[in-house]
Amino acid sequence: MLALLCNLNVFAQSVTVSGTVTGATDGMPIPGVTVLVEGTSTGAVTDFDGNYSISTSIGNTLVFSYVGMQSQSIKITGNTVNVVLDEDIDELDEVVVIGYGSVKKQEVTGAVTQVKAEDITSVVTADLASALQGQASGVNVVASSEPGGEAQILIRGITSLSGDNTPLYVVDGVVQNGDPQIPPTEIETINILKDAASTAVYGVRGATGVILITTKQGKPGSLQVRLNASYAIQHRNAAVPLMNSLEQTYADIVQNRNVNNGFDDQASLQIKQQPLQFQNETNINDLIFNQNVPVQNYDLNVSGGTEDITYSVNLGYFNQEGLQINSGYKRFNTRANTVYHKNKLRIQASVGLNTDKRDIPQGFLLSQSIVYRPTQNGINIDNFDDLNQGGDDVNRLGWVIESLRTTNVLKTTRANATLNLNYEIIDGLSLSGNFGLTSVNNIGKIVRPYQEIYNNQNPPRLQSQPEDSYVDMRTRFTTNVLTEIGATYEKEINDDHKFTFTVFGTAESNTSEAFSARRNGATNPNIEVLNGATGTQSVSSGFDYTDTRIGILGRVQYGYKGRYLLSSSVRRDGSSKFPSFNHWGTFPSVALAWNISEEEWWNKKTVNNFRLRLSQGTVGVDRFQSYAFQAGITQDLNYHTSGGGLSLGAAQTNYVNSVVSWESTTQSNIGIDLGFLKNKITFSAEYYHADKEDMLFPVFIPPSTGGGNNAQVVLNVGNMTNSGLELTAGYRGKIGKVNFRMNGTFSTNENKITKINNNTEFLLTNDFGLVGRAPQQSRVTALAVGHEAASFFLWRTDGIIDTEEKLAEYQQIVGSAKMGDTRFIDQNGDGSLDIEDRVYSGSGLPDYEIGYTFNANWKSFDFSMNWYASIGAEIMNGFNAWAYGFGRHKDLLYQWQKTNPTSTIPSYQNDVRRHDNYLGYSDLWLEDGSYLRLRQVSLGYSIPKKTVERWGFNRLRFYVRAQNPLTFTKYSGYNPEVGGGIAARGLDKNTGPISSQWMLGLNFDF
Repeated sequence: MLALLCNLNVFAQSVTVSGTVTGATDGMPIPGVTVLVEGTSTGAVTDFDGNYSISTSIGNTLVFSYVGMQSQSIKITGNTVNVVLDEDIDELDEVVVIGYGSVKKQEVTGAVTQVKAEDITSVVTADLASALQGQASGVNVVASSEPGGEAQILIRGITSLSGDNTPLYVVDGVVQNGDPQIPPTEIETINILKDAASTAVYGVRGATGVILITTKQGKPGSLQVRLNASYAIQHRNAAVPLMNSLEQTYADIVQNRNVNNGFDDQASLQIKQQPLQFQNETNINDLIFNQNVPVQNYDLNVSGGTEDITYSVNLGYFNQEGLQINSGYKRFNTRANTVYHKNKLRIQASVGLNTDKRDIPQGFLLSQSIVYRPTQNGINIDNFDDLNQGGDDVNRLGWVIESLRTTNVLKTTRANATLNLNYEIIDGLSLSGNFGLTSVNNIGKIVRPYQEIYNNQNPPRLQSQPEDSYVDMRTRFTTNVLTEIGATYEKEINDDHKFTFTVFGTAESNTSEAFSARRNGATNPNIEVLNGATGTQSVSSGFDYTDTRIGILGRVQYGYKGRYLLSSSVRRDGSSKFPSFNHWGTFPSVALAWNISEEEWWNKKTVNNFRLRLSQGTVGVDRFQSYAFQAGITQDLNYHTSGGGLSLGAAQTNYVNSVVSWESTTQSNIGIDLGFLKNKITFSAEYYHADKEDMLFPVFIPPSTGGGNNAQVVLNVGNMTNSGLELTAGYRGKIGKVNFRMNGTFSTNENKITKINNNTEFLLTNDFGLVGRAPQQSRVTALAVGHEAASFFLWRTDGIIDTEEKLAEYQQIVGSAKMGDTRFIDQNGDGSLDIEDRVYSGSGLPDYEIGYTFNANWKSFDFSMNWYASIGAEIMNGFNAWAYGFGRHKDLLYQWQKTNPTSTIPSYQNDVRRHDNYLGYSDLWLEDGSYLRLRQVSLGYSIPKKTVERWGFNRLRFYVRAQNPLTFTKYSGYNPEVGGGIAARGLDKNTGPISSQWMLGLNFDF
C-alpha cells in the first residue's frame, strides 16, 4: 500500500517540462510548434530556436503539432522532452484556403499559390503587393516609387481595359472593397487564386484574380510578445544628364545657327539681356531631391490563449520620408483577432484600424527640374521674396515655383470589422456566416500659395496672378457592407468516396460620397485653410454612387481515395452596374486533379508526389464606372441666348451605352505538381489560356459631337486573349551544419487583342501624353488587333537629314524640312506623315519574369536574399523626351550643325510643341526596359538561447539588410520599374528614383 501511494504521489507531481523540437530531415529547430497538455487548455509554442517550456504533471501527455509535420503524443516521465517531427510526406497536411472553404494541399485542383509570413516580411515595405514581387509565378507587380503609393498588380496579365486590374482581396474569409491596405507584418499566409476555376466562386468580383489573406491568429499557451523594429537610410541614383551654363549657352548658339543661319555674334540670345545670369550655375535637382532620409518600421504583436479561445493583437508604425521634396508617408495600424472554438461552434472576430498621412509630390516635379535652365537665377526654398526673370525663362520659373511650393496631403482612415460564424448542426453539416463592414474616409488638401513673379522685360510686369493660387479641400467617404450566409455538407462513404457540397448566398453594398471645395487667392502663405484665401470660391459634389451585387454559389467537390478529385461550381451574379435587362450573369467552372503518386503501382522512392490538374472556368467583369448606362446632366452651364446674352442652363455632357453588357473571361488551365526525395525538391508548372469577350473600355469622343471636352462612353469594344507559362521550383538541403532552402519562379504572359468592334483595327488610347506639357504631340499607346493592349504605336525614324539628296527626298513628304531634321518613315508611301504611319513598337508588358529566393542558417547566423528580373518590356523614356524636347539634354552639345555634319543627333530648333524633331510619339525615346534587381540581402545573428533566457527573454536577433542595392539595366532613366496603369503602362512620365535602403533591425520576443 505504501509503495502504491508513493507511486501515485510521483504521478501527481507538478513539474516544468522543457525541450527542443527539431525536424527529422534537416535537424533544424522548428519555431511555432504547438505544444498542448492532452485533455486540457494548457499549452505553449516553440520559439525561434525550437525551444519550449510548459508546466504540467508527471504522467500527462504532451501533443506536438505543426503544419506539414506528423503530430506526436509523448507521455511525460521527466523534466526534459526533446521531440523530432517527421514530415507528412504523403502530401503535407497543410491547409490551403480556396474560397468558401479550405482543403488539404493534396486536394487542390486549381492554380493556387501560397506565400508565407517569413517570405512576405523579408522586404520592409508599406505596401503588401510590393512584398509579393517575385514570390509567386504569374503575379506581376510594379512597385510605386513614391512613399505610400500603391503598387500595380496583375494576375495573369491584363484582365480589364475599362477599370483597374486590382485583384479581389479576401481577409479572413471576408471580401474587401479594393486593397485593404493591411501591413505585411499582420499577415500569416497568403493564398493566390489565379485560374478562373478557382476565382469563379467569387463571381464578378474575382475576375482579376483573388488574394486570400489570413491574418495572424493566437495560439493556445502562455502570452507571447514579439517586437520587430528596423531603421533604414535611403539613397538615390543619379539624375538625367543636363547641360551646365556654358554648355547651355553654346547649345543656344547652335540652335540659332540651325534655325536662322545667322552668325554667332548676331545670335539673339535671351542671356544677352541679363548677362549677369551667365555667372549662374543653377541645378534644381539640389532642391527637389532629398538624400539619406530615413525609413522606420515598428511592429508589436501580443498573442496567446487557451484551448477554447485565442487572441492576437497587432500594433504597427511606419514612417518613410520621400526622396522627392514634399513627399512622405506615415501610418499607424492596429488589428485584434479573437477566435472562440468549442464543441460545434466556432466564432472568429476581427477589428482593424489604419490611419495614414501621405504627402504626394507634384506630378511634373521631376520634369520641371529638367526644363529649368542653369543660367536662370537660383531659388532659395526658404525665401521667395525676389523672383523676376524675362522672356521664356519667366515661364519656366513659374512652372518650377508652382511645383516646389504646392503641397498635396492625403489623410486616410480605414476601419474594418469582420465576423465569421460556423456551427455544426449535425455530423458533417455546418452553417456559416461571414459579415464585414469597412469604412474608408479620405480627406485631402492641396495648397498652392501665391508667389509674386515679375517679368523684367521692358516694361516690367507682374507675371503671376493671385487667382492662380488656391486652397483645395476634398473628401470621400466610402462604406462597404457584406453579408454571406451558406452551408457546407461533408460526407465520406466507405473511407473511399468524399463529398463536399457548398451553397452560399452573398449580398454586398458599396456606397461612396464625395465633395470638394476650392478658394482661389491663397495670398497668405501662413494660412492654409479655405477661409484664408480671398478669391473666388466653388463647392461641388463628387461622383457619388451606390453599387450593389448579389450572388448565389453552388459547389460540389468529390474525391476518390485521394487519387481522383473533382471540383465544380456555378455562380450567378447580379450587378447594379448594368441595365435591368442585363443585371445577371452566370459563371460556371470545373476542375479535375489526379494524384498519380497515390496509385498503388506508383513507387514513391524518388518521386513522392505527382499530381496532374485540369480546369476551366468563366468569370464576368463589371469594372467600369457606375451608371455608365444612364445619361448625366451637368448644371450651371452658360449658353448664348437669341438676344446675344448669357443664361444659365443644363446639358448632357456625356454619352452613354444603354445596352452595356457583361464582359466575360473563359480560362483553361493545365498544371502539374511534383515532389522529389521526400519533397526535398518541388516543382510546379502551369499553362493557361484565357479568352476575353465583349471587353469594356471607355472610348473618348470628339467635342464636336456635343459631349464636351474629354467626353467618353463605355463600350463593349472587342475581344482579347491571355496565355502563359508559369514555373515554380524549390530545393532544400544541408551542407555540413549549413541548412538552406531556395525557391525560383518563372512566368510568361502573352496578351493579344483579337477583335475591335466595327471592323476597327487601331484605336488610340487616352494616355495623356508622354510629355505633360505637350500631350497632343506625345500620345503613344493604342489598342490594335494582333498586339498587346495599350502597345506602343510610333513614328519610326531613319536617322537624320545630313545630305542634300536626303533633304530633297524628304521635302517631298515634309516641305519645310531642313538639314539636321529627323527623318520619319512614311510607312504607307502616301507622301505624308499621319496616324497611318505609326507602327507597332512593343509595349510596357514584360515577356518574362523571374524570381529567386535563398535562405540559409548556420548556428546562430542566418542569411537571405531575393532577386527579381523583368525581361522584354519596352519603356518610353519621358525624361529624355522632356530633356531633348525642351533643349536641355547634355547630348545636344553634339547635335547636327554645318560644322558637325556627321552627327546622328537631330538639330534642336524649337521645343516639342513647336517642332517635330523631338516629337513625343517617335521611337527616339524607345528603350529596353529589362532589368535584374537584388531586392534584398540580409544577414542576421541570434543571441544564444541560454544567454537570452538568463536575461528573461525568449529571443533576441539583430540583422543588417540592404534593399534594392543593385539594379542591372540598360535603361537610362531613373528607374526601369515603370507602371502607368493600362493605357499608359511603360510610359515613364514621372517615375521617381527607386530608393536603395541600408537597414538595421531587431527581433525581440519575450
